[in-house]
Amino acid sequence: MPGAVNLPLLEYHWADTSPSGIKAFTNHMERLFGYIGVTRNKHVIFYEEKSGMAAARGVWLSHLLGHQEASMLDGGLRAWRRARFKLTDKPMRPTPSSFKARLNQTVLATMRQVQDSLEEDHDSIILDVRSSEEYDGTLVRAAHAGHIPTSRNIDWKQTLTQQGTLKPRKELEKLYRNNGVRKDNEIVTYCQAAYRAAHTYLVLKLLDYPNVRNYLGSWAEWGNSPGVPAEGPNRRT
Repeated sequence: MPGAVNLPLLEYHWADTSPSGIKAFTNHMERLFGYIGVTRNKHVIFYEEKSGMAAARGVWLSHLLGHQEASMLDGGLRAWRRARFKLTDKPMRPTPSSFKARLNQTVLATMRQVQDSLEEDHDSIILDVRSSEEYDGTLVRAAHAGHIPTSRNIDWKQTLTQQGTLKPRKELEKLYRNNGVRKDNEIVTYCQAAYRAAHTYLVLKLLDYPNVRNYLGSWAEWGNSPGVPAEGPNRRT
């Protein structure tokens, strides 16, 4: 799109949600946002080929860094093309800014917080938004397979149409309602690396769920950490 700068968010993985890890991640993202020219008076719109996980991750990152004026273009570049809006092949050079993060901890879940919710009588719902194969341990992408105990599996792709746009609001509300996801619960989303989980975070916020956290470390951290519990169809550790 004319005026767009490139930010390949899928390259910026992070799997350490210890206090020092979150501090390092925040500093890194602060420099990255500054490099692409984000300032407090700018509304940032993230897009990719469709209403995808990388664009949603950009919105969640903005919220985490304390910049609320951020959106995802529904349908992404596919929808832009279908509408016959202008495109360009000329690269856009960023105009760097001095961006200072104001970390919003209310949209972030850490491994310690997830562990505490399992150990205590905590009114929270953990949503595993990976594929069913990842959830049940058929597909192994870490040192151990399966899912976080008590988590419910709602694949993030169930929120999208074949055209790559978000499904109508009523369909999305029904999806979560039928799975017992209530608005009076704290919701923690996770996947493999917190991209698909960011997408579900964004959908739930659009549906006016007030208390949604994205587990930044997700299965890349949980599934590679010794001593943490994991469940599958034939095992529990």
